[in-house]
Amino acid sequence: MKNLTYRLNFLVAILVTVSLVFACGKLKEIAKEETKKDDTKKEETVKKEDSKKESASDKKDGSAKLYFCEQYKNGEEIGVSKKFTPGWLTVMVDLRPAGTTLGTGKVELRLTKIKDGEGNSISEKILKTVPFDVQADWDYTYFTDKDNLKFTTPGTYRVTCQKKDGTPIVSGEVEVVPK
Repeated sequence: MKNLTYRLNFLVAILVTVSLVFACGKLKEIAKEETKKDDTKKEETVKKEDSKKESASDKKDGSAKLYFCEQYKNGEEIGVSKKFTPGWLTVMVDLRPAGTTLGTGKVELRLTKIKDGEGNSISEKILKTVPFDVQADWDYTYFTDKDNLKFTTPGTYRVTCQKKDGTPIVSGEVEVVPK
């Protein structure tokens, strides 16, 4: 009987030891997974912080937008398009998807012509630079100036919203087609 008790105790001891080995192995796996999750979270946090430091023009995903409409009235963009006939346009700037702001109290819209009326590329020619006062924390705004934001001849134009020192914030293109 004593011999049987010793054998049972021995078997129980072996089972407990084997269970502990498996449990410790499983704990190591869980610890590795948690470490990987923590590292991933740290990397994501660093990436988010870095992306906040980038200006909208540094974004390669194109999420910041400069685009055009006929006018902005009562909180609505009227006639958004990429093609217009000659005349004045309203320039829209939307930095919300990029999670950035203008970051300055004064900006300029630089208008350049990049293609002629037939769609042929030309040497980029700066037509004018129009200054505007804004709020640095704005991430969405519009610019209307019936004298200076007028496109009189067909062609493709690039408009760049930039800081006073020339640092680009965001740019967009518009095609002006004959009437």
